[in-house]
Amino acid sequence: MVSYTYQVRDDSGQLRTGTIRARNADEAHDSLRDQGKEVVGLSPAPTLAAGQKRPKKVRQDDIIFFANQLAVMVDAGVPLSESLDSIAESTEHTGLKALIVDLSDQVKGGFEFSTALQRHVKVFGELFVSLVRASEISGTMGPMLQRASTYMSQARDTRKQVKGALIYPVSMLVFCVLVVVGLLVFILPRFESIYSGKGKLLPVPTRILMAASRGIIDYWPFIVVGLAGAITGIVMYGRTNGGRRTRDWIMIHVPVLGPMSRKAALARSLRTMSTMVTTGVSMLEGLEITARVAGNIFYSEIWTGLARRVREGSTLAQHLFETPLIPRPIAQMIDAGERTGQLGHVMDRVSTFCEDDLKIAIKAVTSMIEPIMIIVMGVIVGGVAMALLLPIFKMSKMMSQ
Repeated sequence: MVSYTYQVRDDSGQLRTGTIRARNADEAHDSLRDQGKEVVGLSPAPTLAAGQKRPKKVRQDDIIFFANQLAVMVDAGVPLSESLDSIAESTEHTGLKALIVDLSDQVKGGFEFSTALQRHVKVFGELFVSLVRASEISGTMGPMLQRASTYMSQARDTRKQVKGALIYPVSMLVFCVLVVVGLLVFILPRFESIYSGKGKLLPVPTRILMAASRGIIDYWPFIVVGLAGAITGIVMYGRTNGGRRTRDWIMIHVPVLGPMSRKAALARSLRTMSTMVTTGVSMLEGLEITARVAGNIFYSEIWTGLARRVREGSTLAQHLFETPLIPRPIAQMIDAGERTGQLGHVMDRVSTFCEDDLKIAIKAVTSMIEPIMIIVMGVIVGGVAMALLLPIFKMSKMMSQ
């Protein structure tokens, strides 16, 4: 049996890709046709030769590099297939080279570039494929590739900024927990021999800490198994629709980080929609793609609902005015853009404003979290230290009397 990668059109006319195993290409073709699918492309799936290393994973930075190079070469008048071959020869990234070679083979085989990209939509993203498809219609592939590269660069920088703002409090919290566990496991047992037999004479905080220390030392296997089970359960629940809704609701409503998360989802959505509108992608397709890349299920539902309203003949602003997750000034600006026929220009300005607002929010959150985490760590670690020293102070006071 051989694996084949295929590209077909389903009943709705949408292009679908996947893999199928068959004894030969004719059998694979017949099997797909029997399923009611129109076969657009069929080729053997790439396999690793003996001793050959698995290609490196293609990351977002690699796609940005590829789009920049291709934009320059296409703008210079180099044919698309020659541009792809040249980039494939010059790159040392094994995964990217294999990807570009496949794109080049598809283009040389008569497929449109967007159709070749659709085979690897998980790598390039639906937005990139849609922009290339629009550029093929308008004949502006070079500028469109440059715009796609700029969009992906901005999205990458925004994502790094948001992750950077979240990494600090998480790392500080983990460090704080490790310090407390270290005190309970390694330091407190040394005091237990001193405090043994004192019983109810010990302060309540000290008794609580000693009980916690004994519990961790005596039952640590059960605690580890319980924590592992809890983490596994949370991860599995997070992969369900209900879990994703819970996680996304927490992210946009939690104090301090909530406003930043809302601004991040809004900035990503509006930048995507702005790129779609200004590059000639249809409004409905742009809204559907924006819903898929919003990054938060509640914002995705806003754009999905907006696509449904637009399909029924409504305007963009009418739905935006009704949702509390979209600030009213932004809805008003989009409304003005629709009424004046300058929606693309207005959405570009609005998305830039939201991205600048997000940068300010990230700086504010970062500057706010640092003293908060220092205070929290000081209270926890200081509280543990005071609970250990309280009996000593109490006994010293009794001896002095």
